[in-house]
Amino acid sequence: MESNQKRICNVPFDIRDEKITTDVKDAASLSTFYLNIISKPSINLTSPSPKLIILDLNGTLCFRKKKKSKNKIYHIILRPFINEFINYLFDNFSVMIWSTSRPENVDKMVNLIFGDQKEKLVAVWARDKFGFTNEEYERDTKAIKDLDIIWKALNSQTESTTKFMLDPTNTILIDDSRYKTQLQPFNAIHPRGFDRERVREGGDSELTMIIKYLEVVKHQSNVAAYMKDNPFTDRIQ
Repeated sequence: MESNQKRICNVPFDIRDEKITTDVKDAASLSTFYLNIISKPSINLTSPSPKLIILDLNGTLCFRKKKKSKNKIYHIILRPFINEFINYLFDNFSVMIWSTSRPENVDKMVNLIFGDQKEKLVAVWARDKFGFTNEEYERDTKAIKDLDIIWKALNSQTESTTKFMLDPTNTILIDDSRYKTQLQPFNAIHPRGFDRERVREGGDSELTMIIKYLEVVKHQSNVAAYMKDNPFTDRIQ
């Protein structure tokens, strides 16, 4: 098993990613389509069905700690058990990235976290995928991750990168922010945020707990319905 020791790298980032201040819209009610999906009980399958994992980066897989420098250098601390976690995901799921950070910063984090395995990602999405106006993008407006955007984009491709049609029954978003997942809340796993305090305390094992949870979820016919009744937070209390 991977060591629990902190892994730190210094990486230059666009400092504007630090400013998250303004909301685009208030929380919206769940769509009729989504309510219909989560009302249908999940079946425990003998063999796992194909599923997509959507990963957040900062606060979920790593922590960006600003270093006192005029060159916008950050300490990037990778979450403990990150290699074990990534290997498990690629062995069992289709995997993509969706981060609220700017594309240039997302590329740096992806290169650091995934290395040569980044080619296995079915997509890498950043702040430019939220439909912001130029003004909203530049003032670092808070983002909501609407999975409908992903489903429509990937399902409409001539040759789907996932090789199966995406919907609430087979999509799992892993993000430490509940605000960002409010439109499809039962498709989300919320690990404790990997922040300065968690780094200082040490002993973080959220990624290993997610692996254990996904070992059950991967056998579900309807992940949204299952996760509604059996949320990840219940497993870690």
